[in-house]
Amino acid sequence: MKNKTYRWVLGLFLAFFYMLLIVFCVFNVKKDFTRVKESYLREHYFLTNNVLKSLLALERKNYTVDESIKRCYKDYKEQYEGQGIYLQVYKEKECLYTNMPQEIIIDMSKISKVRDKREVGITNIESRKYIRVAGYLPEQYSQYAIVCYADITNIVDDWVKNTVSIFIVAIIFTVILSICLLILFEYLFKPLEKISDVSMKIAEGEYEERLDIKGEGEIAKVVHSFNTMSDKITDQMQTLEENAKEKQMLIDNLAHELRTPLTAIYGYAEYMQKTRLQEEDKYVSTQFILDESRRLKSISEMLLGMSALREEVEIDMRIINMGELLDRIAQLESIKLKEKGIQYTYSSTIKELYGNEDLIESMLVNLLDNAIKACYETKGFITLKAYEKGAEKIIEVIDNGKGMTKEEISHITEAFYRVDKSRNRIEGGNGLGLALCEEIARKHHARLSFESKPNEGTKVKVVFALRI
Repeated sequence: MKNKTYRWVLGLFLAFFYMLLIVFCVFNVKKDFTRVKESYLREHYFLTNNVLKSLLALERKNYTVDESIKRCYKDYKEQYEGQGIYLQVYKEKECLYTNMPQEIIIDMSKISKVRDKREVGITNIESRKYIRVAGYLPEQYSQYAIVCYADITNIVDDWVKNTVSIFIVAIIFTVILSICLLILFEYLFKPLEKISDVSMKIAEGEYEERLDIKGEGEIAKVVHSFNTMSDKITDQMQTLEENAKEKQMLIDNLAHELRTPLTAIYGYAEYMQKTRLQEEDKYVSTQFILDESRRLKSISEMLLGMSALREEVEIDMRIINMGELLDRIAQLESIKLKEKGIQYTYSSTIKELYGNEDLIESMLVNLLDNAIKACYETKGFITLKAYEKGAEKIIEVIDNGKGMTKEEISHITEAFYRVDKSRNRIEGGNGLGLALCEEIARKHHARLSFESKPNEGTKVKVVFALRI
């Protein structure tokens, strides 16, 4: 990773750096060339103006145009040769005079005859570079053109030398930068390499390994976080055995969920044994025992699966007849209610509910069992209401029992939590029932909420989405 990062960072930086360098060199050359071009353009303007004045003066002395042109060429040729500037005189497309070291004829048809318009170009002559400025004379001499050639080989060589020097310095800078960057990456990646080594050791089971890198930067923070993570891994490994025991305890406590149907089955079986029943009553009792046995088996398998798999378990969802469900629950809980002298009423404006019937029944039985346990004997009342409100279907279980504090409500759905710590397991209340209720509600995309005050009672509300 270090080498790859080094190559990428260095490559991207150098690509950007040399791109800027090339742009800089090109800009400077263009700037210098523009300066040189403007200099020779001014010289050409100056020359043509002087030639025009000389021609007008010679014309007044009765010289012909051709004689005047020839005389002006001779005068200015000598003057400009000392400055390294060569002249050519054209009449239309014909070259009349030239002092160039080689015969060079240009196509004058491409030169504009517009006043003050000049054509500038670069010409190579015997490995020398010349700048060429061409333009026609104004007014009545517009058939004549003057072309100036200036040797700029030394200027071009200076451009090349300067560019080469810049790139030599850039290459030296690149070498120095590469070395410095390599040293910097060695320094920066050294802690990361240590982290990688220690990570490998921890992965191999050496959980006592820790990093010893001091400082206050980002790496130090990473090291601190890594050591903290390692401590947590060590702690988690040490608690695996405890978690295994807790899983076993969870399985053991599922008996809480199974107790209610077992009690009902036992009660009806005892009732059938001790009472002389008519055939119709016997059929009803045996049918109830069969139904509860089936529900007992289904709930047992489903809750064990939910405990082990949580999100992965798929439950069988179908339309539930709420009237039949609430009647069956009332019949199931009737013995407990009578034993404690609790008044129980229920009503439903919901005809149907979409869900798993066994789990919904299990959840409501759990909520009613908790309400029965919370109510005082002979003075208690419990109400179950099912109704629609807006886009939701709501089931409420309300009692006037002991109630709970806000602190107790915040823990009520935690597994194994019991509000009444004095209640033993034979009486019920191992703290698993409401945890299972919440899981059942979650599986139905519903939410479970509690409203309670000490000595005033409790309202448990199960809110289903409209599809439910």
